[in-house]
Order: sequence, then structure tokens, then C-alpha cells
Amino acid sequence: MRLVLARNRLIAYAAAAVLAAVAAFVPTPYSLMLPGQAVDLTSVVSVGGHHAPAGSLYLTDVRFARRATAVQLLTSVMPGAQVVRTKDYLPRDTTAVEYEGVQREAMSESQSIAAFVAERAAGYRVPVPQSRVLVVMFSQSSRASRVLQPLDMIVSIDGHPIASNIDVERALAHVKAGTGVRVAIFRRGSERTLSVPTMPYKTRTALGAYLTTIYQRPQIPVAVSFHLPDVEGSSAGLMFALQIYRTLHPIADSQHLRVAGTGTVAYDGSVGPIEGARQKVVAAKAAGATLFFVPKENYAEIAGTTGIHIVPVSTFSDAVHALSS
Repeated sequence: MRLVLARNRLIAYAAAAVLAAVAAFVPTPYSLMLPGQAVDLTSVVSVGGHHAPAGSLYLTDVRFARRATAVQLLTSVMPGAQVVRTKDYLPRDTTAVEYEGVQREAMSESQSIAAFVAERAAGYRVPVPQSRVLVVMFSQSSRASRVLQPLDMIVSIDGHPIASNIDVERALAHVKAGTGVRVAIFRRGSERTLSVPTMPYKTRTALGAYLTTIYQRPQIPVAVSFHLPDVEGSSAGLMFALQIYRTLHPIADSQHLRVAGTGTVAYDGSVGPIEGARQKVVAAKAAGATLFFVPKENYAEIAGTTGIHIVPVSTFSDAVHALSS
């Protein structure tokens, strides 16, 4: 009897050890979005021949625990933590390393756009660069991958000319998710028109393809350099542009600013939606920011946040006006 009990205990201990190992090391289909850092742009953005103004503007970012283990998912009770399906954020047939490469390129592009928008707003003459939109990869639930191919250049959608990612969003704004759209593309030197199925993405309609807008580098009158390791993606564009603008065009009574924010910015000054608004506002509060800029499309996600004033913006001008007032 004692031998049987001892054997049963050993079996139980072994099973518990196996379960613990699975929970600690085996990835799940889920990832964790966690609050990242708030970075003071005073030491990040250098504008040639100009001193950084007083006050602090912060970019905010998100940390990802991709394909989290069961043990890691327990941390989802932390403030700002959010469990998401990995396949919704990591494109189909793409490794994390490849995806990070795309995000680094997006960061570089956002810096060029931010300098263009800020210097134009400050009164400098900056010509608009030519652009083209390319298909890079596809989301895991996309049906567009049956029709489109990587490196296809999108010319128009249902007759609407396409010169940027923002143009794609506008062309699909009134399209019902799941229906097809006529997409004119250039592929290997020839133009063709294809019927491409759309899909729902949060509150809007999307192609289910990761697109990149490739611009000729704008001729910037005042040189701008960035010193920013370990941050990727395009969501810092708005805050970069604000920091450059107020360096070139000082804003009165701004020496006590502690403003954080997030949002992509396009060449026309429009501010686009981002991922991780809940996580970023937590990072902003931890840094002591008193005001937080968020794209209008993301405002509902954090509208009830206490301890910090949330300002939704649709354009770069909206944000400048808020700073000035």
C-alpha cells in the first residue's frame, strides 16, 4: 500500500513538473502588449543650428511579449497589459526578425515625414516628394494574398489614385468589409486591374495587406538627426514633428510642458491611428506627463483615463493649436 501511495505521489510530482515546464516554456497562440517607455525627445531630436527648447515632449511605445507562455500571460493583470492573438499582429509567413526589419524601416520613414511636415509648418519651402505604394506582406487572415503579390505597386482603388497609405484608408472608408474592390497595380512592368477582397480590421475596412509608401527622400532645408535606439514603427511621427516644429518655431510659455503622445503623420499633415493606445498612456503617466495626444480614431480606447488630459487630434495643426493654447 505504501509503495502504491509513493508511486502515485511520484507520478503526481512528475505530472506537475511537466505542466510547470509547459506553462513556463511552451508558447501559446497569444501575445502580450505591455506599456513601454516614454522617451524625452529633447535628447533624441537634433535640429541643425538650433537649440532644443525648454519643456519636454515624449514619444511613447509598446513592449511585446510575442507568442507568450502561459506563465507570461499571468502578467496580463498588470495596468495597461493586454492579451492579443499573435496572428493578428505578426504577418503571415513572417518571422519576428523580418517583421522588426519592416518596423525599423517604418520608423525611418516616419522621421523623414515628420521633418517635412514640421519644416513646412514653420514656413520653410519644402517640395512634396513623389511616392508609390507597395505590397510588402499579408495578415494571416487575409484573402487578398490569393490575388496580390509582394512588390505589387498599387496605382488606384475603385478609381481613387493611390500615393500613400492614407489614400488607401480613404479609398476604403465607405467600402463594406468583405466585398471586393477594383485595384489597379503595376506588376513586373505592366499594369493590370484585379478584384481584391477586403476584410474587417477593428473599426474599418482593410485589404489585409501590409503596405509601405516609398517616397523620394524630401529635400529638407534644415538638417534633422535622430538618436533613438530600440524603438520601431511609425507611431512616433506626430511627436517627432511637434519637437522639430517647436525647435524651429518657439511656442510661448512652453518651458513647463510635459506632453506625451502617439500617432502616425502623413505628408499632408493628417494624423493616423496606431496600436497600443492603452499601453502608451500608461507609459505617459509614469513619466509624469500631464497631457496626451492620441489620434482621433483611438480616442474611445482611452477616453476614460484619469490623471492625465487626453487630447484627440486629426491633424498636425490640431496638435500645434493645442500646444499653443
